[in-house]
Amino acid sequence: MTKVDLNEKLQQLVGMPAAEFVLHRDSMLFLDRLIDIGAEFATCEWRISDDFEFAVRGLGVPGYTGIEYMAQCIAVHSGARARVRGFIPPVGFLLGTRHYKCSISYFEPGVTYQTTCEELVRDSQGMGSFACRIMLDGDVLAEANLAVLERLQETRLHA
Repeated sequence: MTKVDLNEKLQQLVGMPAAEFVLHRDSMLFLDRLIDIGAEFATCEWRISDDFEFAVRGLGVPGYTGIEYMAQCIAVHSGARARVRGFIPPVGFLLGTRHYKCSISYFEPGVTYQTTCEELVRDSQGMGSFACRIMLDGDVLAEANLAVLERLQETRLHA
């Protein structure tokens, strides 16, 4: 599949729930939906509810959890790429985080945030590095580079 074909197929997935592309479920699924994607990037949207399991009452979700939002955005990207090729989402592992910076102590409930991931490097064995950001109204609140490993599952989606 050419990069142009891949991008066209990925664009058809925009607006779908993040749950369609990852193995996370229930309280462990942090992202709401895919809002933009290409062969080497993805942007997801999310909003914290008042009853979110990881929220601190009256404050929100601690800023350090931004790493998980970033990792799940990478997982959505990988899962969407697998989907357009006819496979189920890959199993992914967060191997490390470099230079995580977050300008806020808590992500507030009721606010809609965006997380982006941009592929810096990906090898044929599933090892990759991504530049990630969390934004609110175009302002960068958190950023880091994440190292990941994905294992593509040989299981095909049902037709």
